[in-house]
Amino acid sequence: MTQQNIDFDSNAPIAGTEYDDMALLVLPGYEAMHQMVLACLQANLSDEANLLVVGAGTGKELIGFGKGSSKWQVLGVDPSENMLNVAKNKIQQYGLSERVKLFQGYTNDLPDTQVYDAATSILVMHFIPDDGSKLAFLQNIVNRMKSSGVFILADVFGEKGTDDFQEMISLVKQFWQKMGISQAKKAEILETMEKAVYPISEYRVLELLKEAGFGKVIRFYTGLWVGGWMAVTK
Repeated sequence: MTQQNIDFDSNAPIAGTEYDDMALLVLPGYEAMHQMVLACLQANLSDEANLLVVGAGTGKELIGFGKGSSKWQVLGVDPSENMLNVAKNKIQQYGLSERVKLFQGYTNDLPDTQVYDAATSILVMHFIPDDGSKLAFLQNIVNRMKSSGVFILADVFGEKGTDDFQEMISLVKQFWQKMGISQAKKAEILETMEKAVYPISEYRVLELLKEAGFGKVIRFYTGLWVGGWMAVTK
């Protein structure tokens, strides 16, 4: 799902065939978040809109957006062949192949002649370090969007090492216990968090969005340590 640190083909923390089921257990409010993302897009886009899904993964958003409008054109971008194979099967299953397309690679590999009315990055950017890579990731997206285009970002957020973040981890672990996740799986997820996930504070999220070229930003969703923001291109 990202170009940094985690290879979802050769060394995925969660196999592509298991990702959907695990995400439901691990991420608080996962289904509700996707419903809110769709609502944000439907409230702001025409029936003729074209959408760019960055980090399409196994196709959760692709199917939701394809079913959300009978005319939206959707392109899902992801470097993982394994993930896209799962997404491809879903697209065919739901009869969306005419309007939902896939591209294996990264956003900066796309031609810059195609611009989009909206774009999404759902649970992707937190895998990218904040060493200039997060900003470049966002800039590659905004460069392929129309003026006044709608961008949806959802990520784990918070500052590692702070008391607030440690308290949030405690809450998340309690949620995982309620969801029946084993101690071994909890430890595995937290190890991935420590080694390969780079959450940032909401202040930093807003700062990066502004620097990348987005204007007005609102947070429309919070599920413990997962936040969702809607921004508009200038």
